[in-house]
Amino acid sequence: MTRLRKISLIGIVTLIALAVIGTLAVAYQQWVLAAITGYVTLLLTMISIFFGVQFMTHNVRTSERNAKLTTQKLAARINVATQGFEKSHAQLQRQILKTQKLIHEGNNDSQRSYKRAETRMNDLDQNLQNTLRGNARNVRSIVHDSTQQIEAMLQLYGRYDNLKLPMPNTGGYAIDAQALGHLITLVDERQPMRILELGSGTSTIWLGYLCRTYGGKLVSLDHLEKYLALTKQAVKRHQLEEQIECRFAPLEKTECDGRTFDWYSADALEDQHDIDLLIADGPPQSTGPQARYPSLPKLIDRLAPKALVVLDDAHRKDEANIVDAWLQAYPDFEKIEHGTSRLAVLQRRNG
Repeated sequence: MTRLRKISLIGIVTLIALAVIGTLAVAYQQWVLAAITGYVTLLLTMISIFFGVQFMTHNVRTSERNAKLTTQKLAARINVATQGFEKSHAQLQRQILKTQKLIHEGNNDSQRSYKRAETRMNDLDQNLQNTLRGNARNVRSIVHDSTQQIEAMLQLYGRYDNLKLPMPNTGGYAIDAQALGHLITLVDERQPMRILELGSGTSTIWLGYLCRTYGGKLVSLDHLEKYLALTKQAVKRHQLEEQIECRFAPLEKTECDGRTFDWYSADALEDQHDIDLLIADGPPQSTGPQARYPSLPKLIDRLAPKALVVLDDAHRKDEANIVDAWLQAYPDFEKIEHGTSRLAVLQRRNG
């Protein structure tokens, strides 16, 4: 197409030049030159028309070809767009169906979740009511127990005229005031001359004051040197060295009625005999199940005929089982003073 344009341009320039020459030839009456110029001009005009027609035909064909290509491309794009639309439409339909299904399932889940939440709320409300009632019972029990402990402490302090204050604390890991009052009453009534206490602490000092009044002697064992040192310090402070002997007795593996226990070293008990009162307040429960069970089997031959055996914490299941096992293994013993405090008191039936 560029070549045709060049030829056309050259033809136009040539015609213009011939027209100028022919005009000058006529002006100067050069008729031969004018005729030749006219003939050449006519020939070039025909040639220009021919090439012009060829140029227009070429342009038309090129335009048709370009239009056809453009139409084909546009049709292809429309086809692709149509296919994409149909595909997107199908995907959208699937998404709509999926969303509707999820909404339906969500409604069902919401109903189930609501029912579960309602059930849970009812359970929580019931648990709350039970907790409130349990707390109310616990508060009443604590108030009742605290009242009893205060009354017991007032009775204890009113019993002595020469106590050196402060006295060791009661409660917690130590013997509580009600059990301590019970124990002091037993000692005051029986006035045992030889007392063996397994596990030293608060009761050691109180019993020491009582032993001073009638001449009794108390040997107190402890398997922990730290707590034994505290007891010795308290004994010295209250000036009860003549009444109380504190001994270190580490726990050792010992066989008892077919079972193995961690119990006090036999070396600490070598000189113990004719024991009038055995107080089992150790080893602690943390050393093993029924940790205090060996107290009676290991010392029964060292007890005096009318000896009392006192087990602390008998309100607990483990210690209650120990008492039952003792009574079954040693039927000549019986339990007395049941329910007075958390102490279990045993003695021989002929005692």
